[in-house]
Order: sequence, then structure tokens, then C-alpha cells
Amino acid sequence: MKQMKLICHQKSFSDDSLIIGAKDFPGLQIGDIVEIYLPDDTFSRLLLQVTILKEDFQKDAISVEQSLANAFQLRVYADVIVNKVDPRDVALDSVELVFKDHYLARSDMWRWKQAMINTCVYTKKLIKIHSSMSPCQPFEGGKCTAVSGKPLMWLQVYEMWAHGEQVASGVITADTKIVYRSASSMVYLFIQMSSEMWDFDTNGDLYFEKAVNGFLCDLIAKWKDMKCNHDINIVLFSRVFYEAKSKEQFPEHMAHCVQVDYKGRFYEDFYRVAVQNERIDDWTQTLRLLKTYFNEYPKQILEHHHRPNVLFFF
Repeated sequence: MKQMKLICHQKSFSDDSLIIGAKDFPGLQIGDIVEIYLPDDTFSRLLLQVTILKEDFQKDAISVEQSLANAFQLRVYADVIVNKVDPRDVALDSVELVFKDHYLARSDMWRWKQAMINTCVYTKKLIKIHSSMSPCQPFEGGKCTAVSGKPLMWLQVYEMWAHGEQVASGVITADTKIVYRSASSMVYLFIQMSSEMWDFDTNGDLYFEKAVNGFLCDLIAKWKDMKCNHDINIVLFSRVFYEAKSKEQFPEHMAHCVQVDYKGRFYEDFYRVAVQNERIDDWTQTLRLLKTYFNEYPKQILEHHHRPNVLFFF
């Protein structure tokens, strides 16, 4: 444990998140993990992997990349505690990594995890790594070796957990569970158009309005905050029950569509694709479309089989 003066550097100055003097830590080696925190310890401790040791660096000082220092509320020229830690003591139980606009195969998941073992990660860290079009090169000092001309993917650390608690930084080990989340998936939203959708709640709002204006709007807003580019499909569906005692009571063209549930009731399922393969930036137009479908839905469903001289049982 040693108290050092904190200075910061920009990414344009160095790609290394941590620059430390070799003379200040004689026993420190490339690949070691150090924790950095303020003496009063009011915020999460920052864990970084040593990727460079400078012989001519300023004495009793360390340099942390500016945006990283701001994220962990480390003030420039403040006194900080720097301590070498055992990776096993700061091992992560699970890590969530977010990516988008790429296809991710299971082989990629396995190779990426192997490449990230014994490396340090922190919240919102960007990890540059090879896609499935090229072999994943081993990490050198915590950084993935680039291959000229080969396409790369970016993974961003979203959440980390250790000992049942969410943490801001940690070390990935062979036992760490890595969860990959795509920010550009094909999402299917099924809205059940049951009869309750046309009922009012205690505040006078239709349950359909609560589903659309509440849940869906909040969901889209959250996706925007997380910079997601999901392709959205919205499907309206419902089940119509018929008051009949046998299939012989149904018209011939309708009988093959009718099913029987476990209670012996005759029913038919209906689906209406409202939105297909769209990336919704402006929710206003989609909201107007859903409201139009909502107003037309009962008539379209109940008169779906309506034809001259056909008798229906609802």
C-alpha cells in the first residue's frame, strides 16, 4: 500500500489506462492488478491492470486516463492509495457485455472469454476484439493484439457482479460467467388483446393506453438511453371463444380453424402484425398506428369469418 499523487492523461497521449513508474513499485510487473482509491474511500475502488512501467516517470505519481478518473470521481492532483491486489480477491462472478450490429456465434463467445481471462474490466470499458472472421489473438498486457486489415468488434462492459453484489470493476477469471447482450436484436413484442384492454382502471385510463403509453414508451426510452438499435416487431393477438356444443354447428369453411381447449370450449386464435422489422426512433407515428388498430380490432376479429348466409356463434 502506497500513497501517490494522481495525474491524468488523455487517450491521445497514451492508450494505456494506467501509467505508473517502475521505480516507485520495484516488485510490480506487467499484468499485475492494482486498486486505486481515495484515502476517505467514499466511492468504488478502481481496479486496473498494469500494462506499462515507465522508468523515467514522475516520482510518487501515477497517471490515469481522464474519462476513467472522472467516472470514479478521482480528482486530479489528489492523494490516492495504490495497492497491489491478488486477482482471486477481486474475481468477478459474472460480467454483462453489450455489442451491436454484429452476428455473434457460440464459438466467438468461447474464444472471447478465453482471451479475456486474467484481465481487468470496469464499467463502460470498451473492449476491442476480433470478430469471427479472424482468429482471436491473445491479450498482451490486457490489450488485444490487432491484426492489420482484419475486422474488429467492440464490446462494452455493462454490469459486473461479485459475491452477490454489483461492483464497478474486477478481474475476469476462468470461473467468471460472461453474458453477451445484443443492442441490435430482432425483438418480438406480443400484446394480448383480451377483453380487459377495453376496460378502465381506477384512474380512468384504458388498459390498452397503459400498455402503450406506459410500458412501450418506457421500453423505447430505455433502449434509446442504452443506444440500442433493435428491429422491432409488434404483434396483436387474442383468443375468441365460441358458444357452441359441437363442431357441426360451425360453417364448413370455419370448422377447420376452430380448436378445443382443456375445458371443452371452442376457440380460435387471431394474430395481427402491427409493426414489422422497424427501428423506432419517433414513437409518435407508431403510437398513432397502434391506436388505429385498437379501434378497429374488435370489428375485424368478430367479423373475420363474416360472409353472406353464414351463422356465427360468439
